[in-house]
Amino acid sequence: MVQGWQRIKCLMQNFSLKAAKYDSVSKPQEELAEGLFELSLDYLPNTPPALLDIGCGTGHLSLDLASLFPKSLDCLDISKEMLSLCKEKLQANFPNIKWRLFENDAENFEPKEKYDAIYCSATIQWFNNIPAFLTKAKKWLNPNSILAVGAFGEKTLCELHKAYLEATGRQLETKAKFYSLDKLKAIFKKSGFELLESAECLYTQNFESPIAALKTLGNMGVTGVSKKPLNREEAKKLKESLGTNFSWELLAMIFRASSL
Repeated sequence: MVQGWQRIKCLMQNFSLKAAKYDSVSKPQEELAEGLFELSLDYLPNTPPALLDIGCGTGHLSLDLASLFPKSLDCLDISKEMLSLCKEKLQANFPNIKWRLFENDAENFEPKEKYDAIYCSATIQWFNNIPAFLTKAKKWLNPNSILAVGAFGEKTLCELHKAYLEATGRQLETKAKFYSLDKLKAIFKKSGFELLESAECLYTQNFESPIAALKTLGNMGVTGVSKKPLNREEAKKLKESLGTNFSWELLAMIFRASSL
């Protein structure tokens, strides 16, 4: 339990520090949120839905959800600073929508109401125990409701992983866990969720230089978590072997709990 709390605290501090720069660098996360939103539209009820946005960040997906004029919109994030930016956007664009902000870790969250759709975009890679989360999420859904999940696939940042291995002889250590589509489908199926629809694509992010790429990834909060820091020679080799293009495998999935 202590180890889990330390991990949550580390993630919270990391994303809070990056909040101010996040919107300017998080194009892959924005693309993923847009794709997931569009994929989910056919599965929402005809009446205004009650929605939950898990890992809302600065509001990439929350603004799209608010545009549906839902019955209610709950936005959850571990970072107070991220939530503050999300709040500013919602106040400016949708002041009359019923929305609430919750500062909490998704795996410890306990809502007091049920939802017609739960969204979780660019967040699941940080979860410590996905099956345990899914067991809880089932209880948060109304009958015939959906769980919409946007994730980064295992091909994500393959260029960085390859360059790091060549420079150091070690695998890149990161708290983020990237899964294949088949692996995620298997995890959700075992937890009692039926896949309704999925989509995947490879998004390429271009940078002016390898250094700019590393800085951007750092501002996203996805790098800089290695247990063993690079020495000077390793850092030099890494910069020399890195290119300026980085790949993100975007996975969008719509699930329904089979037992509901």
